[in-house]
Amino acid sequence: MNTDWGSVLHQQEKNSINDSEIIVKEIDQARKEEKEELQKKLEIKLKDLILPNEHLAYHYMVTINQKLSDNFRTAWQRQNLKVNLEEVIENWGLTKYIKDNFLYPKVNLSTLPSYSFVLKFMFTLKKPYMSLDENDFHIIDNPLRKDKVINLPFVAPSSWKGSLRNSLWQLKYDPENDLIRRIFGNEKSPSEEIDLRRGRLYFFPTFFTKKSLEIINPHDRERRVGTVPILMESVPQDTTGFFTLLYVPFDLIGCDENNIKKQVSEDLELISKGVKLMFTYYGFGAKTSSGYGTVYENVEEGTVTLRTKEIEVSVKDTEKVKPPEDGYIKYLNEDGSVKGELKGSGKYGLLSDKEYYKIKNQLEGSKNEYRGFRQWYGLNGEKWQKHLNSLQFPKPEWPIRNFENFSELIEISKNIATSLESSGAHNEC
Repeated sequence: MNTDWGSVLHQQEKNSINDSEIIVKEIDQARKEEKEELQKKLEIKLKDLILPNEHLAYHYMVTINQKLSDNFRTAWQRQNLKVNLEEVIENWGLTKYIKDNFLYPKVNLSTLPSYSFVLKFMFTLKKPYMSLDENDFHIIDNPLRKDKVINLPFVAPSSWKGSLRNSLWQLKYDPENDLIRRIFGNEKSPSEEIDLRRGRLYFFPTFFTKKSLEIINPHDRERRVGTVPILMESVPQDTTGFFTLLYVPFDLIGCDENNIKKQVSEDLELISKGVKLMFTYYGFGAKTSSGYGTVYENVEEGTVTLRTKEIEVSVKDTEKVKPPEDGYIKYLNEDGSVKGELKGSGKYGLLSDKEYYKIKNQLEGSKNEYRGFRQWYGLNGEKWQKHLNSLQFPKPEWPIRNFENFSELIEISKNIATSLESSGAHNEC
């Protein structure tokens, strides 16, 4: 299949590659004043070859002309130092589809056993993320692992599982520990004496919409100078990703209710500790020992949703919102956002007093009313928008706990565990 695909690409790009080879030969023979013009012409030609498959094109060039392949690699490197893949997705017209089906996976707990839970949050990389692609034909030796269909860098579910298991191993939870076995399942073994079991955790892939290049330049110890720079594809620092983890206690169906609560409580607390360590200390992906693949402590859209109606959501999770006064409504759009003509360089991103005076004749309302609105918007605008957005969706069937950092996640896990365990004695299944 790869051979056929490569053959098709070769036929499509054969003329462009041949033209580029001719230009390279002309550069070698040209006078100094002509070389610059020919070099620009070559760069334009090579840039067009970077898609649809720059890797096969590069390997073909290596076989016919080394200088051509070196020029092509340099052109590819310049174009890939920093890439925003959201623009590519937008050009495809797949922005909504990719977000709904890849970037932000949805989980329906209603179809799962009681006490299943889903953990979600958006993290921000503190250090670049690296991994290793399975594609043998690549323009560099250290490419990121990418999805074969949409070509976005991603963390595979198996990678998440291995990273979390390693973080818990660092906490002295070895593979034979009962907690580890029921969360992750058994490691595969040819021995028939071991009863294999599936774990309760299900990981979703995390996709990224940005990529860049890390350049590592090993130095000669004696001469103290760089040797040959090594290019490593990465997801750059400060890129966001969405993490989704599902816990299903399928093996506890039919067991004593109190024992189910006890085990779920223990598992939730342990998973929360492991998640914090994995993200903020040990990292995930390649080169974690050098600090790669770690994230900031604070997260966005962090939620723990547990399939039980026994736990009430705290007041903090359903923070009350002060609605706008009747006179303020004219300054807002239907979704609660401020109207465009009121945006400026003043406080809260709105018009300053000076900016307001310049267009006050175009606006309704008085100066004092606008000042009051500006103050209300700064304190309540974002909450009001979230409130209006929530009205468009039905009330969640299961209690949702929100958190803003990994420390809060651990506290929430302890609170849920306390609430579950205090509801009855623990009997063995």
